[in-house]
Formats: sequence, C-alpha cells, structure tokens
Amino acid sequence: IWIKNRLNLVSSNILFGLILVFMALFLSVNFRIALIVAIGIPVSFMVTLIAADLIGYSLNMLTLLGALIALGMLVDEAIVVAENIFRHMEMGKTPREAAIDGSAEMFPAVMTATLTTVFAFLPLLIMSGEMGMFMKVLPMMITILLLSSLFEAFYFLPLHAKEFFSIGKFDKIHERSLFWEWLITLNSKILKQLLLSKKRSLSLLVIAILLATAGMISITKFQLFPEFDTTQIYVNGKVDINSKLEDTAELISEVEKALMADLPKSEVASVTSVIGMKFNPDQSFELGGNLFQIFINLYEKAPENLFDTYINPLLSPEYDGSDMIRQKKAQEIAKVVQKEIVDPFKEKKLSNGALMFQEINAFVQQTGIVGHDVEIGLVSSDSPKLLVAIHQLKEKLKSINGVYDVGDNAKEGVRELKLRVNEYGQQLGFSEGYVTSGLKGTMLKAEYGKMFNDTGLVRIRIEDPEKDRNMQMESVRLTTPDGKHIVRLSDICDFYYEKSFVKIFKEDAERMRSVFARVDSKVVLATEVMNQIRPLLNEIEKESAKVIIKGEEKENKQMRKEMSQAAMIAIFLIFISLVWMFNSLILPLIVISTIPLSVVGALIGAYLLGINMTMPGVMGIIGLAGVVVNDALIMLSFIRKSKDYDELVEKASHRLRPILLTSVTTVLGLLTLMFFASGQALIIQPMAVSLGFGIAWATILNLYYVPLMYAVIYRVKV
Repeated sequence: IWIKNRLNLVSSNILFGLILVFMALFLSVNFRIALIVAIGIPVSFMVTLIAADLIGYSLNMLTLLGALIALGMLVDEAIVVAENIFRHMEMGKTPREAAIDGSAEMFPAVMTATLTTVFAFLPLLIMSGEMGMFMKVLPMMITILLLSSLFEAFYFLPLHAKEFFSIGKFDKIHERSLFWEWLITLNSKILKQLLLSKKRSLSLLVIAILLATAGMISITKFQLFPEFDTTQIYVNGKVDINSKLEDTAELISEVEKALMADLPKSEVASVTSVIGMKFNPDQSFELGGNLFQIFINLYEKAPENLFDTYINPLLSPEYDGSDMIRQKKAQEIAKVVQKEIVDPFKEKKLSNGALMFQEINAFVQQTGIVGHDVEIGLVSSDSPKLLVAIHQLKEKLKSINGVYDVGDNAKEGVRELKLRVNEYGQQLGFSEGYVTSGLKGTMLKAEYGKMFNDTGLVRIRIEDPEKDRNMQMESVRLTTPDGKHIVRLSDICDFYYEKSFVKIFKEDAERMRSVFARVDSKVVLATEVMNQIRPLLNEIEKESAKVIIKGEEKENKQMRKEMSQAAMIAIFLIFISLVWMFNSLILPLIVISTIPLSVVGALIGAYLLGINMTMPGVMGIIGLAGVVVNDALIMLSFIRKSKDYDELVEKASHRLRPILLTSVTTVLGLLTLMFFASGQALIIQPMAVSLGFGIAWATILNLYYVPLMYAVIYRVKV
C-alpha cells in the first residue's frame, strides 16, 4: 500500500501539472497553438520512457519526480516554435510556408536554449559517494526529457502545425488576442521609459539585486536534506555484550509492552521486533546477540493540504485512502516515544545494579546519506586523555538546545583475563603457550582424541561443567613441563582483568573514536551546532587529540566543492554554446550575466515558504542557470542589430508572449511540488522552489534587464 500510495501521489502531481499547463495554454494563446503544443507532450514522454529503459532506469519515485521537475520545461521548445509559426501566419503566409519559415527561424535559438539547460544539469553527475548515487537520476531524467522535447518540436510539431492551420479559415485580425495586445503595449511603455535613462535604470536595477542577494544569503540557513514524514519509527540499541539472544529478547519484551500500552492505536498499526541485529541511520546494520531492532509501523498520514485532500483522490490511478488516518508526523510520534518510553528505560537497572540497556534510541529513518547529523572523530594514542575529550564533547553537545541522542562508539566489551608468566614460572619452564594449552581443558571444551564407532567418527572432548560457577583462577593447578611438580597458577603467572573496546575503528590507518548526535532541525541545524562547538574542538586538538569532522558537516564540505565544480563546468559549457550561436563574445556575456542575478529569486522563494536551503535546492540553482539563459538568448536573438529605441522595443515586444508562456508553464508544472509536497517529495521540494521562483524572477530580468544591458553596451540611440 505504501509504495502504491507514493507512486499514486507523484502520478497525480504529474497529471495535475499537465492540466495546469494545458489550461494556461488554452486560456492565453490561440486554441490551435495550445492543441499543437499539447499533442507533443505525450510524444516526448513516450520517447523519454524508451530512452530511460534503454539506459537501465525504471519507473520509481525519483524518476517520476525528475519528470515532474522537467514537466514545465517540457513544453518550452514547443511553445516558442509554435508561437513563431503562428506569428508567421499572422504575417499572411500559407500554413506550409509558416511551418517551414517559423521553425527554421527558431532552430538555432531553441536548440541552443535546450543545450544550455542540458549543460546546466548534466555536470551534477560529477557528484560522488552516496549523494551522487541517490541524486544522479534527476539530471539524467531531466536531460532525456528535454532532448526528447527538442526532437518533437522540430520533427513532429511543424507537421502538426501545417495540418491544424490548414483547417478552416485563418483570420489574422480575429485571431489576435486583446489580452496580449494590452500586455505588449504595457510592456513596450515600461521598456521605453527605462531606455530613456538606460544607464541609471540599469545601475539601480543591478545594485538593488546584488544588495537583495547579499541580504538573503545572510539570513538563509542550510541543511543537507529536508526532513520528511515516513511510516516507520526505529527503536534500537544494545544490552550487555555478554547477553545471549534469549536474554536480549526477554529484556526487549518489556519495551514492546510499554510501546503497545502507551502508543495510540489510531497512529500505530503494529510493532515488530528483531533480536540479534540493528539498523544504523546510514542504512548499514550490525549483528550480535546483544543487539535489537524494533519497528514501529505507522498508518499512512492523513491528507493535510488541498491537493492531497481533493485532487489526489481524483487523479490517482489506484487511490486507497483506507490506511490514511494518522494525524501526527512520524517525527512528532518519535519525540513522544523517546521522551516517555525510551528515556525511562535508559535509567532502568537490573537486579545486579547494571543498566538494563547500554544503548537505546528512537529515530525516524531519513535519506541515510549520513549516519548522524553531527559526528566528530577523535584520534589519540593516550586513551585516558581521549576518554576525557569524548566526555567534554558529549557534555557540550548535551547543553545545546535541539541536540539529542548524544553518544559515542568508545564502548567497552567483555572483561578479559590477561596472563603473563612471571620469573618463577619461567625458571620452572613455563611459557604462555604451555599455560594456554594447559588451561584449555579447564576453560574450554578441549578435544583430546578421536575414535570410531558404528556411526562414524567420534570426537572426545573434556569440559569442566562447574567452570562458570565455582572456579577461582588463583586455585587452578598446572603440572610443570617436566611432569615432576604441580603448582598453582597464581604462583607462576601475574594476571589481571581488563576491558577492551567492543570494536576498533580506523581511518587512514589511525584508531579513531567518534562522538555523534542528532539535531531537531526545527530548533537548530547541524551547521549551527558545529559553529557552537568549534572552540572546544580547537582546544581538544591543541591538548589531547586529533579532530576529524564527519557527519553532515563533512558531506556539506564535499557537496560545496562538487557543486562549485559543477557550476563552473555548467557556465563554461553554456558560454561555449552561446558563442557558437551568436558568433560573438559580448552577447554571450550579457546572457551569462543573468545567472547570478537570478539567484535572489530562489533564495526569496525558500524564505517565503519557510524552508531551508538544501542540497537539492542548490542543484536547482545550478539547473536554473540553464533555464534562465533560454529566454535571454531568445530575446537577444531578436533584438540584436536594433538601431534605435523604437526598433529595439518593437523586437522585444515580439518575444513577450513566448517568454511569458514558457515561464508560466514551467512554474505551473512545478506548482504542486512547490506548494503541496508531502512524504518523500519533500526531498525535491527545495529544487522545485529554486527553479520555480528563480524562473519567475528571471522573467523580469529577461524582459527588462537584457534589453537595457544590450542598449547600454551597444549604445543604441533614441
């Protein structure tokens, strides 16, 4: 049911996005243009499905989300080509001439525009590690969809346009829309007014945008991935390492009873336990008789927004809302479990005074890219100093509001007996090997011989049945190597008990211990926690141990490096494409200059929706670079060679309709993901917000900033 509901949700988002795009086209342009563009969408999707299957991608949540991201961009090429064919029809050409001339005229610009978008997303494939494996499907799906839409726009669309415009009588006066006439007139007046003081207008516009960008960056918070709701809560941990499976199961039964008694039946469907293993937040797992894993299985979340309540049931292929009764988010329930059930068990003790659980925590599994939000590795050869540093760091983390589940992996194991033959023992001929051999029969199940009977081989073993109850090591007696004397073990050996660590962790050939914690992103972010503990880390590094930053901070650093590289590659490829199209260096620089100025739109969008900037959000900003330049190069391809203001304004007005249409359809395609995301779709929401709000703001830049910049650089006269 969970998988079906997730796929239903994404599918209904795609269908609703298509409906919004169709409505925008039918309401704002000629009916025939809208129909021509609409026919091309299923063709592009079919080509995409075939191509995705050939390269090994299946239909899943991420591929469908990639399709949803590209939905609005899918019709951009078709809109520009169809609108230009329509413009040639308005000039009095026959349908055949208009289809040929209109599509041929736009081929260089549209192909370059598509390539710039592809070049913006493809460099994201350089992302490495688990993040790269997780996210690379998005740029691949977007690239395939855009290339398939380009193929459709110049292969099928002109044929459709010729046929549709040949049907009935085409009255160009009747076909003109009063709405577009009014909008073009208004835009022309604004642009002409700005051109009258072009240098001042351009300077004020650029300065205002740069100041707004700097201000938004200063108040924007960053986290690796957004938090999202799931249908499972994990409760896991470990008991004493000497415990057997049966002992662990007996202790866990108390936790199960508490969970079943205290958790509301309207939220929790069932509780399942596995003894002998536990899952870690980074999706790895451990095995051991003292480990346990409890799954709290929740009902599906009840619809919480307009889309989930009214639209999703209508558009989903197989909608089943019988399980959607949970009112609280998984994170809210996990906090209750941690506070009311898990925390009391942390303090509970056994009859011998030992803690019942060495470790027990409740958490909601997320993307699994990082094991813990905060993780710091400490390396030192001085164990006492290392343990002191670990204690200091844990206490500091516990003092920060919003930080919980503070722990470390410096766990002591079972008590071990260390033996060393003393000088007297050596004089008698004892060695560690001889002592070990002599103790086998006492401490272990020693094999002393073999024989055969009717059933086959029989191994003869000797074991002391009282060794675990009544044995005193000091009283154990051994025969001397020469066989003449019997001595006590305490006379010939120095021995002591010592606890060692359960596991040895190494990084770059150095033994390392880690301190880790989780954070409540509603209260504090991992980056803010790292800033607060940095003075203590500097002090620890000077006095006692080498500090290695891990967790989300490490991934953030790696992500910033790779995203910077991807952005540089994308801008370079976009620039090369523009130089090829314009055969100029100045015009591509005008187009490229819109990229940094459009970032403020993405930042404002994240702020208005109350979400933090995340790694998918940064991916959206890089992808925005390719989408933003599309309208800019289409604008420049028309206004270049303008001799005066009137000619520039007239040519710019010809691009108003396609620029607005491509922007509106792209934003509408992203609408549900921006405002009505739920479940795992919340991972991709920041990407949609960056693209949607960035494109909306870039529309203003392309309508006014680009003509102004062109007029200033090329000194267009009045």
